[in-house]
Amino acid sequence: MLGRLMTEWLTSSAQCEEAPEKNEEEQVEEEQVAAEEEPEQEEEASSEDIVVKTTPFDPRFPQQNQAKHCYTRYNEYHKCAAEKGEEECASMARLYRSICPGEWVEKWNEERDNGTWPGRY
Repeated sequence: MLGRLMTEWLTSSAQCEEAPEKNEEEQVEEEQVAAEEEPEQEEEASSEDIVVKTTPFDPRFPQQNQAKHCYTRYNEYHKCAAEKGEEECASMARLYRSICPGEWVEKWNEERDNGTWPGRY
């Protein structure tokens, strides 16, 4: 029975019409579409490896406005870095960087460099 089915399948597939050949413009268009779709597939695969985390909940800052939380995390990092060194406080740096806007951090770093930072550290 299997032999008969295989024979029927082979004969039916041989009877199929071949697709008409495409002109060069159609082939170029298909290649461009395929090239555009490939980066999207790569981006989807690489996004699976990315883990987005932010600072954990801190009961000292239950409000929606997290400005004080940001400021406190920034100061806690610099206090730790002054006492223990930057390498031991890398996790604290990730915390303040995840919650603080980049412009604020740049401004605060400039103030620290200029000596106008109001904090102790």
